[in-house]
Amino acid sequence: MNPGTITNREDFLKRIAKQLGREIDLTPPKREYKNHPQDHVLKGVSEEELLETFRMVATRIHTDLVECESKHLDDTLRLLIERYEGTRILAENDERISAWAPSTSETFAWWDSTQPEMSRDLAIRADIGITIADAAFAESATIVQYAKPGKSRTISLLPQDHIAIIPKSVLVPRMTQTAQQLAALDRDGLHSPNGVNFISGPSNSADIEMNLIVGVHGPVRVAYILVHDL
Repeated sequence: MNPGTITNREDFLKRIAKQLGREIDLTPPKREYKNHPQDHVLKGVSEEELLETFRMVATRIHTDLVECESKHLDDTLRLLIERYEGTRILAENDERISAWAPSTSETFAWWDSTQPEMSRDLAIRADIGITIADAAFAESATIVQYAKPGKSRTISLLPQDHIAIIPKSVLVPRMTQTAQQLAALDRDGLHSPNGVNFISGPSNSADIEMNLIVGVHGPVRVAYILVHDL
């Protein structure tokens, strides 16, 4: 039996219902809500207003935001790595990174799904982990990373710092739009990701006195590179 698989559920429930002398309807209930406030957050805003919201919130959550065009991404990434004084870089195994930053990526180590233990050890020792966002929310300056071969949340969690490349085309108002996309994948019989990771800047914590400490449970610094023409 595969993990997470429920077998013989209907037979089991029908047997119990029969003993109780009642009928059972196993059709999932359809939820109809009168109000949908989540659909109205940032509804109808212009592209520039969406960007401005993302910029403002990114600053609020202690995240460095750099913006560029794709032709400058190689230099932008190199300068950001130099600013963070990173020498050991681990990137997710996505060919877009080497295509977008052919010069800078020459020195990167790449996540190897066939050797997860070795890759995890590289992540522990890495100064910077580099990923590409699958979606980004303007409302909370959150990035989304789907679990796929060659991608691992370890890359954004274990290195000292994390740099996420965000194509502007994946920027949406809030989590609602991504949830709808994932629901559509399941509804259409397509394969949705095995896991979905939401990252909102560097990890932080506050004690009872509300003294904020950034970089407690994960990367000390997080940078977003927003690429306008991707």
